[in-house]
Amino acid sequence: MNKIIVPVDFSETAENAAVFASHVAAFYRADVWLYYNFETIAALAEYGYSSVTAADMENAADAELEEFKKKIQAQLSVPVNIHTKADAGVLIENLNNFCAEIQPDLVVFGLSGKNALTRLVVGSNTIRAIQYLKYPVLVVPPKAVFTPVRKIGFACDYKKVLQTTPILPLKKLLKDFNADLYVLNVEFNKSAAPAEKLAESMYISELLKELKPYYSTVYSEDIPQGINWFAEKEKIDWMLMIPKQHNLMEKIFIRSHTKDLLYNANVPVLCMHE
Repeated sequence: MNKIIVPVDFSETAENAAVFASHVAAFYRADVWLYYNFETIAALAEYGYSSVTAADMENAADAELEEFKKKIQAQLSVPVNIHTKADAGVLIENLNNFCAEIQPDLVVFGLSGKNALTRLVVGSNTIRAIQYLKYPVLVVPPKAVFTPVRKIGFACDYKKVLQTTPILPLKKLLKDFNADLYVLNVEFNKSAAPAEKLAESMYISELLKELKPYYSTVYSEDIPQGINWFAEKEKIDWMLMIPKQHNLMEKIFIRSHTKDLLYNANVPVLCMHE
């Protein structure tokens, strides 16, 4: 891992995510890019800020990023190369372009939770990033503190596992941290599993055989609640999820479930694409 991007909005949770990402960078001896996207001049003019020029906005953003960078560096015990980047316009579009430019190994998001509107807006940006960025996205909840990664959970739905499981990145992650893998499946009830699911469970067992994972099934009517319970019970450090056509991620990150999985948990969620 060489490059990590952290989109920031200068909130406390963005600061926490940036510190978290910097600790990950220190482990890998990677560089961190603090990325800030601000509204365009045309959008600001609608609110009566027509006297503000593009240069004014860019200079203010650069200055704010430098102060934010100093705040992050002051919380680190080892030096980390931290860069800054500011863009004007649509966040996901600009972020996608910036990712294409520097090819990051990881994009780290923090979630702000001051009020319902903030949660909805920032959460929506995070969902769009998970959907459209072709890079691993680590979502850091507000209370998360970086610790050595010893247990990685893998929330698996046992559907098309051979086609969708990013086995090579998963193996590398486990090797890098010397971590154990815990495979979790959430079921709504204890009814007999269909033949298709039994076949998929055999596929995943064979696919992950050399990793010697621990397998668990949790029964819960609410997927995020089941994942949270399991993560707390097994003291999982990071939870891995694969956003297959965004269906699982949409179930988890829709407004009614956001607080269950992230705002009340200390476990970062790593989203790797199939």
